[in-house]
Amino acid sequence: MLPVDTIAISPGNKALFQKFIARQLAYPTGWFGRFYIAGWLNKANLAMNEFTLQQLSTSSEDRILEIGFGGGDLLEKILSTKASEYVAGVDLSVEMVNVVDRRLRPYIQSGRAEVRRADIEALPYANREFTKVCSVNTLYFWRNPSVALAECHRVLRPGGEILLCFNSREALEAWPCHKYGFRLYDLVEAENLLKTSGFTTIKVVSAHDSKQGLFYCVSALSAK
Repeated sequence: MLPVDTIAISPGNKALFQKFIARQLAYPTGWFGRFYIAGWLNKANLAMNEFTLQQLSTSSEDRILEIGFGGGDLLEKILSTKASEYVAGVDLSVEMVNVVDRRLRPYIQSGRAEVRRADIEALPYANREFTKVCSVNTLYFWRNPSVALAECHRVLRPGGEILLCFNSREALEAWPCHKYGFRLYDLVEAENLLKTSGFTTIKVVSAHDSKQGLFYCVSALSAK
């Protein structure tokens, strides 16, 4: 599968194409979302997903929620470790929900997993239902980060962990599609958002990938 920025396109249509790709990454739709974006997200986010899995340090008592699961790579990685009680995922895209529902069918049928179409600002789960919440490369698309993080805090148990993985501002600025609908974050901005949303004990780890550039995994604990 070719990276998006290697696809041949005339200069006059480049901006339109970049805008289309940016919209698809925020909200995959139609055949393009189903047959291209799902696989491309899994491939492009591979290093970030693996790094996030390492930071999660799952245990058999964990109930984990991933927000914006895309093609389902991280969900499947978490489930394949067999070190969690239950794993759920929500995504805005009907196409991604359908793709991942098929991909994770054995886990779903066994009762270990669930995928649903839902908005981070209105999570369809009860208070204190999860021990961990994670999200990879979705922060840029959140309409109201404060409301989104309040919902994450609500569904976490006291002392539960949130983990956000996202590209550095500098890495995304080097990619032209960021100009269309992406909200870029400095590390300090992300940390402050977590603090003002009731999270404590913030920790930051970083890594560098040849394709993604510099990225961060920022973890924090919900207030007890």
